[in-house]
Amino acid sequence: MHHSDGFYMSENVIELESRLNSSLNSAERLNILMELATQYANDDFVESWKNALEAMSLAEVGKDREMEAKAHETLAQSLRKLAEYSDALEHFESALDNFLGLGDLYAVARCYCGMGIVYGSLEEYRTALECFEEGLSASRRANRASLAATLTGNIGHVYFNMGRYQDALDCFQHSYDFYKEKDNSQGAGNMIGGMAGIYVFQGEYSKGLEFVRRAYQLHRKAKDQQGIAVSQMNIGLTYHKMGDMERAEAELTKALNYARSVSYKVIEYDTLKHLSQVYNELDKQEKSRECLQLYLEGSREEKKLEVQRKKEQMRKRQSIRYSQS
Repeated sequence: MHHSDGFYMSENVIELESRLNSSLNSAERLNILMELATQYANDDFVESWKNALEAMSLAEVGKDREMEAKAHETLAQSLRKLAEYSDALEHFESALDNFLGLGDLYAVARCYCGMGIVYGSLEEYRTALECFEEGLSASRRANRASLAATLTGNIGHVYFNMGRYQDALDCFQHSYDFYKEKDNSQGAGNMIGGMAGIYVFQGEYSKGLEFVRRAYQLHRKAKDQQGIAVSQMNIGLTYHKMGDMERAEAELTKALNYARSVSYKVIEYDTLKHLSQVYNELDKQEKSRECLQLYLEGSREEKKLEVQRKKEQMRKRQSIRYSQS
């Protein structure tokens, strides 16, 4: 069923765009703009931003506080994904003020979650922790158990970065229990993977290995390609850390083939880099060089694409700025 989503979405977007061109009354326009911003939210952050921005102006004029809050939240989320962190935080703050005034606790929790992710990306872990905790408290009061589990997992990652390993494990365990009960294998796999990372980091390799294998099985059950690729690579890395180079080579080769089969470039290049190190320790210099070469070429190519994407986004953003001035 999943593969038809993109087609359905573009049909939907086309229909919305044409309704937008013919709609005259501003309440109607506002609804369509917000709908478009939401449709674009996952794959075209600049378009999402553009529509939400227009929606925000309309909502301000019409004194529609709820729509204004939603527009700010959508703007914040798209700016966060574009790594425009200070602008994102500004819009999260505005959304938060409005949602607090409206008493919408679920939305308040979502905003705190987004802000926590931004602060985490900026490595401001204390502030990230405060945001996630505020969000957790709001999501519990709103009876949104699923968001509460996400936030608890996020808190676990912050604790891990702060070196508070036992606290991190407790958070991951707590969220894992929730996902397991809800039969959400992907969420459960992510939490088990988080625990595995802590064990490996602390040198408890056999326990780490057991957990990363469990994560792999859960991601397979969920048919989560990204999760499968990551945990497959982590199995190889754990063997590498344990000093078992033969097993590391075998597992990393499997991970490489899988990442290629699902075109998951980031993991493909990471795996090549690790394989190069393993071959080097196995005295297979030729293979080590080959992997290193592929890794360097691949990551250069990826960087080029990244720069192009950034340029494209800048270009779009500038055209938006000009159209506003």
